[in-house]
Amino acid sequence: MKKWILLLVIICLAGCREDMPEPESFGMEHEAEAAMLNAQKKTDITVKHIVQGSQVYVECIVPGVTFSTGKKGKKGKIVVSVDGKRHDEYHTAAFVIKGLTKGIHHVKLDIVEKKSRQSLGLQKQFYITIP
Repeated sequence: MKKWILLLVIICLAGCREDMPEPESFGMEHEAEAAMLNAQKKTDITVKHIVQGSQVYVECIVPGVTFSTGKKGKKGKIVVSVDGKRHDEYHTAAFVIKGLTKGIHHVKLDIVEKKSRQSLGLQKQFYITIP
């Protein structure tokens, strides 16, 4: 009989723990992390590039910026610098960098506003090797 009473008391006490409130600081940490992730997603540039011979095929995905005339959003263009010197500017999200010499090159992509040519603060840098 004592075992049954003890078991009943343990079950009752265990059942009372389900509705315990969550500490406020714990919830705030999750909100701060979510806000930081959202901010990073909005400003991240995704760049893919493939080197074939002396040409580099580049594709840029920039959230919130459009490179075509018919779509809504910030109108932008991409200014490309190779080895610290301005190489060219492109008005499309995918383009080909041509005429690079053999060796290792530092490529910098800067997203600028189409009309005012002001930098949007979105940049990406990478190294390529032309065989």
